[in-house]
Amino acid sequence: MKNVLKRGGCAENGINPRAVYEFVERCEREGLGVDSFMLLKGGKVVAEGYHAPYTNTTPHVEFSLSKSMAATALGFAIEEGKVSLDDSICKFFPEYRKFQFNKRITVRHLVTMTAGKMIGMATARHKEDWIKIFFDTPPIAPPGKLFLYVNDNFYLISAIISRVYGETLADFLDGRLFQPLKIEKPFWEIDSFGYAAGGWGLYMPIEDLAKIMLCYSQMGEWNGKQVIPKKWIEEATKFQVKTVKFGQPDVTKGYGYGIWQTAIEDTYRFYGLYGQLGYVFRGRDTVLVVNSGISKDKYLAAAIIDMAKTLWDKPEEEYEEKLKKAVEALGDKDVLYKRERNEALEKKYSQKALKTWSGTFASMLPATMSAVFDERVGHIDRFVFERKDDGRLFLLWKEGEFVNQIEIGMEGEYAESDVKYGPLKLHSCTKGAWITPTVLRVLIRFKEACVTRQLDFDFTNENKIRITNNSIPDLPNLAAHYVDFSGIPLPEKLDRFIVKYVAPAVLLYGEPTFRVKEVKRPFKH
Repeated sequence: MKNVLKRGGCAENGINPRAVYEFVERCEREGLGVDSFMLLKGGKVVAEGYHAPYTNTTPHVEFSLSKSMAATALGFAIEEGKVSLDDSICKFFPEYRKFQFNKRITVRHLVTMTAGKMIGMATARHKEDWIKIFFDTPPIAPPGKLFLYVNDNFYLISAIISRVYGETLADFLDGRLFQPLKIEKPFWEIDSFGYAAGGWGLYMPIEDLAKIMLCYSQMGEWNGKQVIPKKWIEEATKFQVKTVKFGQPDVTKGYGYGIWQTAIEDTYRFYGLYGQLGYVFRGRDTVLVVNSGISKDKYLAAAIIDMAKTLWDKPEEEYEEKLKKAVEALGDKDVLYKRERNEALEKKYSQKALKTWSGTFASMLPATMSAVFDERVGHIDRFVFERKDDGRLFLLWKEGEFVNQIEIGMEGEYAESDVKYGPLKLHSCTKGAWITPTVLRVLIRFKEACVTRQLDFDFTNENKIRITNNSIPDLPNLAAHYVDFSGIPLPEKLDRFIVKYVAPAVLLYGEPTFRVKEVKRPFKH
């Protein structure tokens, strides 16, 4: 299925390698959290870079970049005459409440974020009817009057396509988009009613995302065949509605159909939380795709804006080699140096259950996933270490109805394991080290999920064992980011107040310090 993109150099394809080199150096210097990037010119990959454990074929969560993909699906449905932008949503969901304000909401309002409803992502969703949640939510503005960044708008687009065609969003796009581009059908989270999340929940390797962005840049053509409807691309990628007045430059320039205008002239982008990006530079035959994993979106956007200022200048060929060395030097995402192991404590607690108490929302999954995941997760009630005869160390945890076990790389390198939460399958890359003689630090990176979970097991006082739970990105920054994109961004002072004082309180529930209340042996699960 894979059709690998062709490779070439920057200078030979009209790209200034100095601009790319300085971009890479800036991302590293400022800690912008880039996991991987790929720059294409003339259909060729002219520069790319990856932090281990990421590669060009690693599936990566795309967060709200999923909206642009759902919008693309809508473009096919419109081209095929099955859906119209002017259709009322009540046409597709006749069994739900036909309040007058619901009748006035059209598909166009959904895809431009102007439906007039505000529905928070933290709304309880486990086994709930998300369509009913949308229809029952009262409006705060007339349809078409106010840009409100609401994920559920695109969930409804997903549900509309599924109702019209009888397929999930991924299945619908498979024959129309993925197969023509030689892309293996990606995983897209679905709810208990069989509808894909639409506005989130898509996982794709960066090379597959690059193919889609390249197809967009070619006005929907691929290998001489029209794949994405050209008319849809023309309309979806141009200014349709005003967005927010304040915030990072690339969210204040307007919105198309699930696609953002940017501060770079004649450029649009697909965008997702924590820096999942796809840029098309019109008239430049250039595409940039980025996957990231930290809440520094505005700084990453600024770095891209600055790179674009000199990207097509006369190539400074001496920077080609510098760029090559810079991307080759990209190391592991998680630095945890090998240290002397406390083998006595490892053996003492092997196969013992460290039983804990935690709140409902305490999960190994990031808050961005556990808050909306349709399977019940959270409430971690035990951790278990298992030390093998050959010295390998494993960690098992029980979370709600799910039990997972992963290997901990204790030699300074990642150990990879499979993790499952119902239909959601992840790959953990894990490292561990004794940062003091009695504190074991474990770093768990879920490759697809854009988060590193850090657990510090403190055995200093064995009568009061503590497990400190942190994550990168963290909940305070997520909370501030979400408010900024709600369509009603907060003043800077209030934003800082939330990050500093309000959001940390959420850590007590989502990222708590576990207190071990009981140590049991043997452990059974």
